[in-house]
Amino acid sequence: RRLGCAIGEERQALPKRRCCVSMKFSASDPELTALAKNASSNESYQTFQESQQPRTFLPPLNAQSAADTPYRNESDDDGGDDDFWDASREELLAQADNFTLPFDAERGYRGIGLKFFSFSRPHMRAFHASWMCYFTSFFVQFSQAPLLPEIKESLNLSKSDLWWTNCWMMLGGVPMRFLLGPLCDKYGARSTMTLVVALAAIPAALTGLVATDLTTLTVARLLLGAMDSFVPQQFWITCMFVREVGGTAMAITGGLGAVGSGCVQLVTGSLLFPFVRAYLTDGDSDLAWRLTLLVPALLALVVAWFFYSYSDDCPLGNYGDVKKAGLMIERSAMDSFRQGAFNLNSWILFAQYMGSCGVDFTMCNGAAIYYHYRFGQSIAASAALGFLYGMSALFARAMGGWLSDAFGNRFSLQGRLWANLLCLMVQGMLNLWFARTDQLVPSILIMVAWSIMIQMSSGTTYGIVPFVDGPNTGSVAGIVGAGGNVGGAILAVVFMKTEYETAMTVMGFLTIFTALLTPFVIVPGYRGICFGKEASPEENKQHSPLLVPGKLGASPHLVSLQKKRVAARKQRH
Repeated sequence: RRLGCAIGEERQALPKRRCCVSMKFSASDPELTALAKNASSNESYQTFQESQQPRTFLPPLNAQSAADTPYRNESDDDGGDDDFWDASREELLAQADNFTLPFDAERGYRGIGLKFFSFSRPHMRAFHASWMCYFTSFFVQFSQAPLLPEIKESLNLSKSDLWWTNCWMMLGGVPMRFLLGPLCDKYGARSTMTLVVALAAIPAALTGLVATDLTTLTVARLLLGAMDSFVPQQFWITCMFVREVGGTAMAITGGLGAVGSGCVQLVTGSLLFPFVRAYLTDGDSDLAWRLTLLVPALLALVVAWFFYSYSDDCPLGNYGDVKKAGLMIERSAMDSFRQGAFNLNSWILFAQYMGSCGVDFTMCNGAAIYYHYRFGQSIAASAALGFLYGMSALFARAMGGWLSDAFGNRFSLQGRLWANLLCLMVQGMLNLWFARTDQLVPSILIMVAWSIMIQMSSGTTYGIVPFVDGPNTGSVAGIVGAGGNVGGAILAVVFMKTEYETAMTVMGFLTIFTALLTPFVIVPGYRGICFGKEASPEENKQHSPLLVPGKLGASPHLVSLQKKRVAARKQRH
């Protein structure tokens, strides 16, 4: 009877969800300990066992320790070494005293500012790690783009064949972007991102070894397109910085990373390939482009190893350590994806990212080809123009993030929506102008202005993402990011089937159409362009996956649960 009453009271103190209740008793009470052991094998005292490690609330031995007891994994219960568990938790929380960046403890110890030239852990180390890994990922993914005219001659392919491989490369990233978001929610951005960057080295290196015809080249580019680290890069920033500066931080890191697609045009197309052909292969172009692709693969392995070893998933450390210390709620990847997928705003931003990043992917793959065939430029010159296009990401995406934050801090989410609408509309009109320009110099000038607006539109779109669904930001970011790949694949088919001018015109109208979807973004608690009502700042507080007990900022849910447990214990005594 004593055991039944105790378990009943503890169940009332738990949050309303299915979990397994685990009881711990003093060794000095052998009668109660024996009852507990017998009850642990009785299914009537246990609720449904979740397939993903269930969360367990372990009642402390006295009321004094009740306020310090957070969630923990049942698998971590090794029989009673709570001192070690408490020590590991306190050790993680004590790290905040050494943070060099100002932070908000109530929002998961996220940074509230940026120190761009700092490389200190955890905030600024993750800031630089995110863009460096993303830069490497793009550098590897688009390493073949400036060499496609040479690959075309070597494998005896047609123009349609090249765009066909571009299409499959973009499609390869679609399922991965959907998958990487929930994986980030569950395992953290650091592990997910470095794994993807390391895996990208495999298809990059194998392309030169196995590509002998259209089929093998398509398969290699499909696998290369799947190794996309954009989603974990953006998610990593949302874990480290509050959303008031998150738009700027995401845009800066996204822009610096996207420069990789432009740098690779210059490095592999204008520098490495001519050097290898002249000095290592005695003029053999076929062997030269194959050897050139080994360099990006080696770079990916080095970068992935370094940042896996010397960076963190979140401000308090890596997800594995934080969960083991009981400071984070276990997440189900499937539940996270389900919540993000059932949100209409995710799909509106998905479409808008088709009109910005999808266009960007198309130009990253096709800028060199476009100038080579339409204006008769050499491979080295075409690659240099492709580099010029890609370099706008160095500053333009940051401009989009800054614009989104500036409008957002002044007009809340409504300001961010207006900034996104404005950038997409200007981008679409410049696209239509570029499509009707048939002279080289004006075309280059318009391309530069157009590329700036493309990057700004990408930055303003992702400035909205953290507001859509806080607890499932990773899944929302994955869905929105997949829009870029879907847009790139669709536009690759358009370029494959039509003339360049027609394809460029279709691309411009696609961007304008997606811009007109902005008024239909409706986020609860915020006023949109046409709909919605603004709530108080306290009600719209940023979600944090961390449970942070103690003076450094306690979770309201955890505090409420602890109070209920203390009251139930007093009543029982």
